[in-house]
Amino acid sequence: MRLAALIFAIALAASNAYALDFKPYARGAFAALTKAHAGRPLIVHFWSVTCPPCLAELPQWAKIVAEKKGIDVVFVNTDSEEDRARAQARLEKAGLAGATHYGFSDDFVEKLYFEADKSWRGEMPFTALIAPDGGLVTVTGAVDDPLIAQWLEKRGAK
Repeated sequence: MRLAALIFAIALAASNAYALDFKPYARGAFAALTKAHAGRPLIVHFWSVTCPPCLAELPQWAKIVAEKKGIDVVFVNTDSEEDRARAQARLEKAGLAGATHYGFSDDFVEKLYFEADKSWRGEMPFTALIAPDGGLVTVTGAVDDPLIAQWLEKRGAK
Protein backbone atom coordinates (compact mmCIF):
# COMPACT_ATOMS: atom_id res chain seq x y z
CA MET A 1 0.00 0.00 0.00
CA ARG A 2 2.81 2.42 0.88
CA LEU A 3 4.57 1.63 -2.39
CA ALA A 4 1.40 2.40 -4.36
CA ALA A 5 1.00 5.70 -2.52
CA LEU A 6 4.64 6.57 -3.18
CA ILE A 7 4.33 5.76 -6.88
CA PHE A 8 1.15 7.86 -7.08
CA ALA A 9 2.82 10.79 -5.31
CA ILE A 10 5.85 10.63 -7.62
CA ALA A 11 3.64 10.45 -10.71
CA LEU A 12 1.58 13.35 -9.45
CA ALA A 13 4.66 15.42 -8.68
CA ALA A 14 6.22 14.58 -12.04
CA SER A 15 3.11 15.63 -13.90
CA ASN A 16 2.65 18.70 -11.69
CA ALA A 17 -1.09 17.90 -11.80
CA TYR A 18 -2.15 19.20 -8.43
CA ALA A 19 -5.81 19.99 -7.98
CA LEU A 20 -4.72 22.73 -5.58
CA ASP A 21 -2.70 25.60 -6.90
CA PHE A 22 0.45 25.68 -4.75
CA LYS A 23 2.05 28.94 -5.73
CA PRO A 24 5.84 28.98 -5.33
CA TYR A 25 7.07 30.40 -2.04
CA ALA A 26 10.65 31.54 -2.49
CA ARG A 27 12.87 34.36 -1.27
CA GLY A 28 10.93 37.62 -1.17
CA ALA A 29 7.53 35.90 -1.00
CA PHE A 30 6.74 37.04 2.56
CA ALA A 31 7.30 40.70 1.68
CA ALA A 32 5.29 40.28 -1.53
CA LEU A 33 2.37 38.72 0.37
CA THR A 34 2.43 41.47 2.97
CA LYS A 35 2.44 44.12 0.26
CA ALA A 36 -0.32 42.41 -1.77
CA HIS A 37 -2.62 42.30 1.27
CA ALA A 38 -1.74 45.75 2.65
CA GLY A 39 -4.66 47.45 4.38
CA ARG A 40 -6.35 44.14 5.27
CA PRO A 41 -5.73 41.77 8.17
CA LEU A 42 -3.58 38.88 6.94
CA ILE A 43 -2.67 35.54 8.45
CA VAL A 44 0.20 33.59 6.91
CA HIS A 45 0.19 30.09 8.36
CA PHE A 46 3.19 27.82 7.84
CA TRP A 47 2.63 24.08 8.25
CA SER A 48 3.96 20.66 7.30
CA VAL A 49 2.56 17.16 6.77
CA THR A 50 5.26 15.89 9.14
CA CYS A 51 3.94 18.06 11.99
CA PRO A 52 1.16 16.33 13.99
CA PRO A 53 -0.10 19.56 15.62
CA CYS A 54 -0.25 21.18 12.16
CA LEU A 55 -2.44 18.38 10.84
CA ALA A 56 -4.66 18.32 13.93
CA GLU A 57 -5.45 22.02 13.66
CA LEU A 58 -6.26 22.20 9.92
CA PRO A 59 -10.04 21.84 10.56
CA GLN A 60 -9.85 24.82 12.96
CA TRP A 61 -8.20 26.86 10.22
CA ALA A 62 -10.96 25.81 7.82
CA LYS A 63 -13.51 27.17 10.29
CA ILE A 64 -11.64 30.48 10.58
CA VAL A 65 -11.43 30.81 6.79
CA ALA A 66 -15.16 30.10 6.45
CA GLU A 67 -16.25 32.46 9.23
CA LYS A 68 -13.90 35.42 8.80
CA LYS A 69 -14.35 36.85 5.35
CA GLY A 70 -12.65 40.11 6.40
CA ILE A 71 -9.35 38.38 7.17
CA ASP A 72 -7.11 37.09 4.41
CA VAL A 73 -5.57 33.70 5.23
CA VAL A 74 -2.68 32.20 3.28
CA PHE A 75 -1.30 28.72 3.92
CA VAL A 76 2.34 27.95 3.24
CA ASN A 77 3.35 24.30 3.09
CA THR A 78 6.98 23.89 4.09
CA ASP A 79 7.42 20.35 2.78
CA SER A 80 9.41 19.40 -0.28
CA GLU A 81 7.60 19.16 -3.59
CA GLU A 82 7.66 15.36 -3.24
CA ASP A 83 5.25 15.69 -0.28
CA ARG A 84 2.91 18.13 -2.04
CA ALA A 85 0.41 15.36 -2.89
CA ARG A 86 0.20 14.44 0.80
CA ALA A 87 -0.28 18.11 1.67
CA GLN A 88 -3.03 18.42 -0.92
CA ALA A 89 -4.86 15.40 0.50
CA ARG A 90 -4.71 16.82 4.04
CA LEU A 91 -5.97 20.23 2.91
CA GLU A 92 -8.84 18.70 0.95
CA LYS A 93 -9.82 16.49 3.90
CA ALA A 94 -9.84 19.54 6.21
CA GLY A 95 -12.02 21.55 3.82
CA LEU A 96 -9.28 23.96 2.77
CA ALA A 97 -9.15 23.22 -0.94
CA GLY A 98 -10.53 26.66 -1.77
CA ALA A 99 -8.00 28.59 0.32
CA THR A 100 -4.84 30.27 -0.96
CA HIS A 101 -1.84 27.92 -0.86
CA TYR A 102 1.87 28.35 -1.33
CA GLY A 103 4.59 25.73 -1.14
CA PHE A 104 8.26 26.17 -0.34
CA SER A 105 10.11 26.26 -3.64
CA ASP A 106 13.51 27.45 -2.47
CA ASP A 107 16.19 25.18 -1.03
CA PHE A 108 17.49 27.95 1.23
CA VAL A 109 14.71 27.42 3.79
CA GLU A 110 16.58 29.24 6.55
CA LYS A 111 16.26 32.44 4.51
CA LEU A 112 12.52 31.82 4.10
CA TYR A 113 12.19 31.45 7.87
CA PHE A 114 14.29 34.58 8.48
CA GLU A 115 12.18 36.70 6.15
CA ALA A 116 9.02 35.90 8.13
CA ASP A 117 10.65 36.33 11.56
CA LYS A 118 14.34 36.85 12.30
CA SER A 119 14.13 34.53 15.33
CA TRP A 120 12.17 31.70 13.65
CA ARG A 121 14.20 28.53 13.17
CA GLY A 122 11.55 26.38 11.48
CA GLU A 123 9.45 25.19 14.42
CA MET A 124 5.91 24.24 13.40
CA PRO A 125 3.19 25.30 13.31
CA PHE A 126 4.16 28.93 12.78
CA THR A 127 1.76 31.78 12.14
CA ALA A 128 2.37 35.39 11.13
CA LEU A 129 -0.46 37.76 12.03
CA ILE A 130 -0.23 40.97 10.02
CA ALA A 131 -2.50 43.89 10.95
CA PRO A 132 -3.89 46.23 8.29
CA ASP A 133 -1.26 48.81 9.27
CA GLY A 134 1.53 46.24 8.74
CA GLY A 135 2.06 45.45 12.43
CA LEU A 136 3.41 41.92 12.77
CA VAL A 137 2.94 39.36 15.53
CA THR A 138 4.32 35.85 15.10
CA VAL A 139 3.29 32.75 17.00
CA THR A 140 4.95 29.36 17.18
CA GLY A 141 2.21 26.98 18.23
CA ALA A 142 -1.29 25.87 17.51
CA VAL A 143 -4.23 28.00 16.46
CA ASP A 144 -5.59 27.91 20.02
CA ASP A 145 -2.60 29.92 21.24
CA PRO A 146 -3.88 32.91 23.28
CA LEU A 147 -2.07 35.41 21.02
CA ILE A 148 -3.88 34.09 17.93
CA ALA A 149 -7.23 34.04 19.74
CA GLN A 150 -6.70 37.61 20.96
CA TRP A 151 -5.68 38.81 17.49
CA LEU A 152 -8.77 37.22 15.93
CA GLU A 153 -11.04 38.67 18.63
CA LYS A 154 -9.71 42.17 17.87
CA ARG A 155 -10.88 41.61 14.31
CA GLY A 156 -14.33 40.30 15.27
CA ALA A 157 -13.71 36.53 15.38
CA LYS A 158 -14.55 34.32 18.33
